[in-house]
Amino acid sequence: MSYVIPETPKRRPEFFHVVLLFVATIILSFILVDPIYPFPESVISGDPWWRYDPDPLIVMVTVIDESSKDGNNKDVNNLTSSDYFKEIGIKNKIIYADKYGYELVIKGSWENIPILLETMKEYPKSDWLWWMNSNIFISNYSISLSSNVLRNVTQASFADRQMLIGYDCHGLSTASFLIRNSPWARDFLETLHNSLLFKDFEDEETAMQMLIDFEAIEVGSKISFVPLRTLNALPFNHNCGNDEKYVWHKDDFVVNFTGCEEAKEDCEKRFEEILLRTKPVKKSNS
Repeated sequence: MSYVIPETPKRRPEFFHVVLLFVATIILSFILVDPIYPFPESVISGDPWWRYDPDPLIVMVTVIDESSKDGNNKDVNNLTSSDYFKEIGIKNKIIYADKYGYELVIKGSWENIPILLETMKEYPKSDWLWWMNSNIFISNYSISLSSNVLRNVTQASFADRQMLIGYDCHGLSTASFLIRNSPWARDFLETLHNSLLFKDFEDEETAMQMLIDFEAIEVGSKISFVPLRTLNALPFNHNCGNDEKYVWHKDDFVVNFTGCEEAKEDCEKRFEEILLRTKPVKKSNS
């Protein structure tokens, strides 16, 4: 007696076709969506929108007087008040950069826009540059740029923000601000540095404010305006007065000692107070 084993019916191909159609639809949507809803600049520059908690590569950029470039060889006791603040300020920035693993670039020029453009080329893989003039002092080492200050702008909904900056009583304050290393940011800085366009402006703050006012959609929408004390708190007896919005408080991140040459005694007292309050340094992986 023989048995005939029935053939196993072949699986219908509909499921495979459905999966294939789904994958093709997803790919096609990514191709066609750009003209309708362009990807944020961060995608083009290599910072994908799906990175909700990135650990951005940050470069701190500051300057020191050409006459003070040999500051490490100077006797601190013989420094002028201005030199003393800058000497301690450089060491302060080195400590902070080392704590969080940030790059620190120290240039011997006061022209911040050319320096930033140059640094963007020198560090093409950097995500953010933190510009600080020589009078900026970090007063709280426990605050991380990536975990605290940049926490919101690294979210997908803020992916198109290119700059963080604050206002004082005079307007925009460029003593301390953060800017992306992106095509938009480079174009923005090059525009500000165009002497033909802004030859009648005394400083970059005025030119920057004009661009924000007249190009609100293209420029203003790319900038996050933060409270001044986020990146640039002022010492007591500054020419903005002792307004709570501007004046340094205990545990603030940064203080700006600009103008200390005119108020030497007040600044030295404030500086020593802040030095005593500076948080102890501990290594961090954040």
